[in-house]
Amino acid sequence: MSNRRAFLRSSMALALATSMPARAQTAAPLKLAVHPYASTLALINTHQPLQQYLEKSLQRPVEFFTAPNYDAFVASLLAGEYDLALCPPHFAVLAAERGYAPLFHFRTRLEPLLAVRQDSPLRGPADMRGKRIAMADRTAFIRIVMVRWLGEHGLKAGQDYQIYERPTHVGSITAVAMGEADAGLTTTTALKQVAPDVQTQLRTISSGLSFPHLFTLAHRRLGGSGISQLRKVLQDFANVPEGRDFFEKTGYGGFETITDNELRQLKPYAELYQKMSAAQ
Repeated sequence: MSNRRAFLRSSMALALATSMPARAQTAAPLKLAVHPYASTLALINTHQPLQQYLEKSLQRPVEFFTAPNYDAFVASLLAGEYDLALCPPHFAVLAAERGYAPLFHFRTRLEPLLAVRQDSPLRGPADMRGKRIAMADRTAFIRIVMVRWLGEHGLKAGQDYQIYERPTHVGSITAVAMGEADAGLTTTTALKQVAPDVQTQLRTISSGLSFPHLFTLAHRRLGGSGISQLRKVLQDFANVPEGRDFFEKTGYGGFETITDNELRQLKPYAELYQKMSAAQ
């Protein structure tokens, strides 16, 4: 196993594979990857309906991949190690320049939020002065956006507020619920994917910012017909019971086609990520 990635395959998916026709089992597995915005187990559980649906629809095994951190994920992504990838917008812009065909982004908008406890007096960016804000990986799209937004309100990280490093966006939310941080960086969809008892302890402060949500990309080595098949299969996912349930539980709302204009608008964030990585 590469030290840049983590790979797990669920027992239910294995059962599906063994039930496939022999000709399907001999097909090369499709490598499905999701960026590590939550724990590996949580990612597997969340995306298992999609993984199983792809196996049935494509009649080939589908292996699930993620990575221990964002840098490891984007390194594997840009190295072309994945066939189908779900990733943040800034990574998607870079991947589109390195052999991937952008297919869809989720219909729900990506809106960076600060989660606080229900009884917190914090109401806006000015209230974050002197506070501790839980945030996931420094290269996460919403962290880049949020640090920039707080900066536009006169707050500098490490000087006017402290960043409490957490491994995932869900971890940032949990840190607030447990009283380890005054606020936690998250999104509406990430908040929806935590336990209901945690959700009820929190409210959110909106940044007023909105972006296309996670992108789905296919590597061009799959060929024109392979990518067309994937595009149709993914479009049909929203019309089957397991797909409707997936979009309801995650809050993603469905798929929308990516436009060239969206990629152009997101390019500055991809360039900022590259500058951050070069300076590391």
